[in-house]
Parts: sequence; C-alpha cells; structure tokens
Amino acid sequence: MKIMDFYPANCKNCYKCVRNCPVKAIRIVNDQAEIIEDKCIGCGRCFNVCPQNARNIHSDLDNVREALKRKKVVVSIAPSYRGIYPNYKKLIGALKTLGIDKVEETAVGAELVTSLYGKYMEDNPGKNVITSCCPSVNLLIRRYFSEIRDSIIPVDTPMIIHSKLLKEKYGDNAYVVFLGPCISKKIEACGYQKQGIIDAVISFEELEGWLRDEDINIDDCDEIMPDMEAGRTGSRYPLERGILSGLEKSLAKNAMTPISVNGLENCMMIFEALRDGEIENICIEANVCSGGCIGGPAVPKDFDNIYKRKIRAMNSIDELENENIEDTYLENIERLRPYDRIFTRKKYEPPVLEEEEMAEILARMGKYSKDDELNCGACGYDSCRDKAIAVYEGNSHPEMCIPYMRMQAERLSNIIFEYSPNILILLDEDKNVLDINPKGEKAFNVKLNNIKGKSIEMIMSSNDFDKVVEEGRNIIDKKINFPNYGLKLKENIIHIKEHKLIYGLFSNVTDEEKRNNELAQLKFNTLDTVNTVIDRQMRVAQEIAGLLGETTAEAKIALLNLKKVVENEEGELK
Repeated sequence: MKIMDFYPANCKNCYKCVRNCPVKAIRIVNDQAEIIEDKCIGCGRCFNVCPQNARNIHSDLDNVREALKRKKVVVSIAPSYRGIYPNYKKLIGALKTLGIDKVEETAVGAELVTSLYGKYMEDNPGKNVITSCCPSVNLLIRRYFSEIRDSIIPVDTPMIIHSKLLKEKYGDNAYVVFLGPCISKKIEACGYQKQGIIDAVISFEELEGWLRDEDINIDDCDEIMPDMEAGRTGSRYPLERGILSGLEKSLAKNAMTPISVNGLENCMMIFEALRDGEIENICIEANVCSGGCIGGPAVPKDFDNIYKRKIRAMNSIDELENENIEDTYLENIERLRPYDRIFTRKKYEPPVLEEEEMAEILARMGKYSKDDELNCGACGYDSCRDKAIAVYEGNSHPEMCIPYMRMQAERLSNIIFEYSPNILILLDEDKNVLDINPKGEKAFNVKLNNIKGKSIEMIMSSNDFDKVVEEGRNIIDKKINFPNYGLKLKENIIHIKEHKLIYGLFSNVTDEEKRNNELAQLKFNTLDTVNTVIDRQMRVAQEIAGLLGETTAEAKIALLNLKKVVENEEGELK
C-alpha cells in the first residue's frame, strides 16, 4: 500500500521537496514529483515544505467512520496532544461527541516501553542501544545505516503495545484507532493491521477535517478526562529527553551515556559516528522530527508554534502524579513477547558508475572539469556526482542544476541580445538605461558604459515610455523618425510590471522607407509617363479620326454626284 505521494495536479515543478529530503527519496517524472517508496522513511518533511500543499496521504478516516456504525471504537491518543491542543480535555470531549466509545492515552503503552527498555539494557550490558519508538528512525537505520540495526532495542512502539492491550481489554469487537501527529505511524501500522493488532491510524490533521465536516467546535465541547491516563514517565515521550528521563536508574546502573537526538540530519550524523565506531556505550533517544513528536508533520499548519506546544505539554505533565502506572499492565508484559521484534535489512545501495559514465552525465549537466563541479547543493544533492547518480537512476534530470540552467539561459539571452538585428533597450521604471545591445549602440552612436543608469533622454525622448507606464498599454509597431540620427524606426515598447522593467524593441526601417520612397517615386514617374503617352495616343487617334471623317464625307459627295449623273443619263435614254 502506498501511504504517501504528491497530487499531480498541484505539483509546480519547483524541486523544493527534493532539496529538503535528506535521503533523496523523491524522483521527478514528467516534471512531477514522485516519492520512491524503497528509499522513503516517512518523515513527512517534503509535505511540510511543499508550497502547493500537494500532499496525498493514505487515510483510514472513512473506515473509522464506518466502524462507528457497527463496532466499539477505541482511540489510543498520542501524548503530544497535551501540548498541541490548548485544552486537551475538550479534545477528549470532541472525540466523545463524534461517537468514540473509549479514549486512552498511548502514554500507557509508553510506560511499559520504558520498563522494557530498562530490562533490555540490564540484560545486555555494554551494548549500544537506540530507542525504537520513532518509525522513521527505524526505517532510516534499516535503509541507510543497516550496519547498526542490531542496536535498535527490539521492543514494539508505545502505539503497538498499547493497541495490543486495548484489544485484550475491550475484546474482538473493539476497533482500535491511533490518533497522533505522525505520518510514519501509518507506515508502521500496515503490517500490524494485517495481524489485527491495530485497525486504523489517523492524524490530528485528519481529525480537524472530520470535526469541520461534523460542524463540531472543540471549544464548545465538554471537558472530559481520558478513560485511561498515564503518569509523567509515559507522558514525557513527545518531548526531548522524554524517553531518557524514565531510564535514569538503568542508565546509571549500566554506566551508559544518554544522548537525545532530534532532527533528521542530527540523527544521520550520530548514526554515522556509531557506525564508524567513534562513540560507544551510549543510549540514543532518536526522533527525526525537530523538537520531538510534538513537532510532528501531521499537526495542522495553523496551530500554535512548537515552543508554545512544548510549554503547554510541560505544564500539563507537571500536574500529573509522579508515579508510573506500569503495575496496571505489568503482568501482561510476558504475554506480549516484548523482545521478538526484528528489524530486517532494507538497505538502499546506490549504483556504482564507471568514470566514463559519470563523465558523460556530468557533461550533460555542463560539468566538464573538476572546477565545474560546484557542489552547491541547489539541486538538493550534496554533490554534483550524487546528482549524476540520481540522473543515472532516473530520479533526476540534468536540467535540475541551477548553475547549469543559468549558464544556458545567459548564453542564449546573450546570443539573442548581442546578435539581434533589432535595437534592444532595457529601462527601469524611472526610465534609466539598464542595457542596450550593440545594434542600439551603433544606431545612436553611444556606448552602454556611458549611459548605463542614466536617463533615456540622453538618446531619445521618454514620452512613449512614460505613456506605456501611465496608460498601461504597450506600444506596438509605431513608426517614429529620428532625424538627428538619420533613422526611421518601428517602435515596440512593453512594460514588464512584475519585474518593474520597460523593454524597447526598435526595428530599423530607414532603408526600407528609402526603398519604399524610391518605389513610390518610380510609380509616380511611371504614371506620369503613361499619362503623357496616353495623351499623345489620344491626340493621334483624334487626328486620325478627323482625317477619316473628311475623306468619308468627300467620298459620300462624290457618290451622290455620280448617282445624279447616272439617273440623268437613264432619263435621256428613255
């Protein structure tokens, strides 16, 4: 089951998730971010930094709603709720309003985990140990530091131990739901759901959506205590040193050094030191979330900041009885088989590239020598060679290199700017010259260095530039004359508002206008010549017509006379 990924419709190809993922468990496919399950540790950092909120997380919420209709729903609520919610008792009231039958604190399970941790250290003196409560830490070690996975204490997490207890306590009809601030708990629960140990995991973020759907305001709900409340030891778990605070006696007895580590990079750093044998005889409380579980990724973004949550949690914990409740369930520890948890190896092995393959990929990224390998990390990878491996695996693209893309963009823009046949001028909104291309320098007989940062009025009127800014309408294909320079130009002025720039493109139509004028003059001369020829032809035609008319009349007279003669001769003959 795929627990988490990104919504394709929202991904804007910004690569922020890649840059913020320490284990590089995100690939870009068709300009779309995609989580690589075999590399992911479920920390949720990519979702928290995504500017588009393109988080697509598997939800059990519909199953929980359905279960309410036919089963007794029991919630195991993470101890961080005491700090995350201003009035945690009203939260319990809200859950009861939704129809939840029982609400117990997961810290009850944490009490037992503390006891089991202490017993394990006593049974394994001198052994380096790492707490197993954070599923993301466990995945991190299994996939990237498998050499130290036997240091993870083989005890179930408080969520799983408490779920086992709830199943025993409330019977087969109990539908057990874990509620907390964590995404990786959903990953952890998958196998246990199949075993029937836990039925669903929902986050505080999902709960907020559910309450909105039901039109339930927490502030309007009754204050209700949880059905089972833990003591201080279990309730401290979501805070830094929260686990270690309950192990002081065991640590002292075994002369072990306690170290609390939170934040993914810090966890990786100490695991490297442990793997390399640089530290020993230590007990590491590890949590990938900065500030501990109270800073989990599935807390609604509009909630109070982490420091306010910490203060609330500490104040609430101080009100609790300073005693553990482990005796309540201590008799169940043996039946829970606490030490049979196995952390199998899931190590990610990056491919090893031949130097020729590496050089070919680096060349595609514009890296032709060691000097070109800036290792700036802007792509999200620690080095250019790590980035090349990601390209080889199909998890990245050469274009995901900001220096390379900048070089390409500058090279292209410089070529266009330098070799454009048009005059190009760039101004700020105060009409000061920012840049002018070689064609412009030649046309206006000026050098950029002499006018850069100075008013455009030095070479031309600023009226049209002012008009574009003031009226909000660009000027397109306007013909203007510059008699001082012997130029006739076609003017295009564009106001780039978002960058507060004014861009002028001028096409030199001086020669074109000259040719047009010459052609017009040729046409005029041709027309005049044609008119003259036509006039002469008309005169000739008229003269010819006149001559034709005279001869015709004479012929007609002659014929008439001849006719008379003929008629007279006939009369005499008769």
